[in-house]
Amino acid sequence: MIISIANQKGGCGKTTTAANLGALLAHKHKVLLVDIDPQGNLTTHFGINKADLKRTIYDVMLNGRIKDAIISKDGMDIVPSTIDLAGAEVELTGKMGREYILDNELKRISKEYDYVIIDTPPSLGIFTINSLVASEFVLIPVQAEFFALEGLTQLMRVIELVNSRLTKNLKLLGMVITMFNARTRSSNDVLEDVRKHYSKSLFKTVIPRNVTITDSTMAGSPAVRYRKNALASRAYIELARELERRIKVK
Repeated sequence: MIISIANQKGGCGKTTTAANLGALLAHKHKVLLVDIDPQGNLTTHFGINKADLKRTIYDVMLNGRIKDAIISKDGMDIVPSTIDLAGAEVELTGKMGREYILDNELKRISKEYDYVIIDTPPSLGIFTINSLVASEFVLIPVQAEFFALEGLTQLMRVIELVNSRLTKNLKLLGMVITMFNARTRSSNDVLEDVRKHYSKSLFKTVIPRNVTITDSTMAGSPAVRYRKNALASRAYIELARELERRIKVK
């Protein structure tokens, strides 16, 4: 099962969602996390020292051999990323079939895993397109703040284009509200707007804004392992359960 966590808007909780879902699913399943964001935040999230890395997703995108880039960490396998990946977009310009690079590489190893979760960059460039083409599902985190809905229509259009022109396998797994603050009008307004326009796609679980997220990131550990009883951790636990139920139905 290959899932892209995608939204071209930055700061909406893609990396946090990928890290925590990966950590939770790894309790029962074989999980591979793929960091295809040049910022490498997912790699940092697990306390991986980028200076020690011999191969990363950059090497995979240019030369293949994804198995050589996989490292094991906290019961999961991870394909890490560094800022080097930013240069790969230029290097891939004009390359035939560049939209299918990640898809081709994951086909070599995906049967070894129950879940492959891809953390995408905050853009709709070649790396996000690679992720969507390679995936069976896309999960969209939506930040509970004004302007959060801007760009969702564009992202939905990109998903349609990927299906019509590049693959026919991608399904919308759903949207999840993140960084929710029940005390603010903006958070509640965004929640209601998403419910109004995307009621069938919206996960029931809402991820609250919580200091544990920041603390756990700084500690190099997902929140569900850093402080499993925190509000955000409990929400991610419920999201993982809901995700598994939704995948079984689909």
